[in-house]
Amino acid sequence: MSPAKPPQRTPEQMIDLYWGEPRRARRGPQGSLSVRRVVEAAVAVADAEGLAAVSMRRVAESLGVTTMSLYRYVPGRQELSELMLDHVGEPPDPAALPDGRRPRLAAIAGAMRARYHRHPWMLDVAITGPPMGPNTLGWMEAILATLEETGLSAADGVLVLTVLTGYIRYDSGVELSMAKAESRTGISAEEWGSAYGRVLANVVDDGRFPALSRAVAAGVFSHPSNGAEDFAWGLEFVLDGVDALIASRAPGRPGGAGTGARVAGPDAAAPAGGGRGSPGQRGRGWLPPWGSPFGRGRVPAWPRAGRRRAV
Repeated sequence: MSPAKPPQRTPEQMIDLYWGEPRRARRGPQGSLSVRRVVEAAVAVADAEGLAAVSMRRVAESLGVTTMSLYRYVPGRQELSELMLDHVGEPPDPAALPDGRRPRLAAIAGAMRARYHRHPWMLDVAITGPPMGPNTLGWMEAILATLEETGLSAADGVLVLTVLTGYIRYDSGVELSMAKAESRTGISAEEWGSAYGRVLANVVDDGRFPALSRAVAAGVFSHPSNGAEDFAWGLEFVLDGVDALIASRAPGRPGGAGTGARVAGPDAAAPAGGGRGSPGQRGRGWLPPWGSPFGRGRVPAWPRAGRRRAV
């Protein structure tokens, strides 16, 4: 006998959850809880103990209510996790962002990265649909509004959003995962740079990896890692690609990398160095700022310190 499938959720039901109390009355007496209170309690558990500790029972205990009472407000744990993701993802105040497209995008990226570092469990939430919550849509609005006066089409703007937010998510996930693994490996994220170069030197000199062997011999992988600097370098690379796309779309102008000002945003290290090139454009349109898969094909994080120094 196959297990029963979980009940399906309609987009309308998810909008109700994200944007306030459901409009349709529910059975039973009205309690003192609300969707917001349940989500806030779940976030407190996740911040203290990680996402794995969040269950309907654990959240109910923290609120002093029965587990079954929570289901009047949230259908289940997955929906609760998605609501938590939107709840802690409040976008920056547009009035507080710097002027200029490139400084503004850098500021948004820095703020998004800082959010992941304050709530690492965000990276463990499974993304099951497009963005619907007010905060997640606020991040999309901040980026798209910044791009509106560049001459890019709305479709190009969404693709830029997808690539940029995917890079932020992936890079933050790599950095935080390596930091979490320190208790198991005994090696900090900063120490992996030099350790990686040392161990690679023992296995890449047999002729099978000539290009990699030359990179190892050049000392590319033998520097201490710095997550903030590595992130800043990658962000420069992405923003250079945005500049190149904008230039290629301008009427009567040949394509090429832009020269926008490189200004760091809040909570982010100042991007170092000049432009590094123009990544190709890819995108899937609706993918949310928290869940874009772009970046999954990038070089693994072990040679993180080599990213800036290898060029």
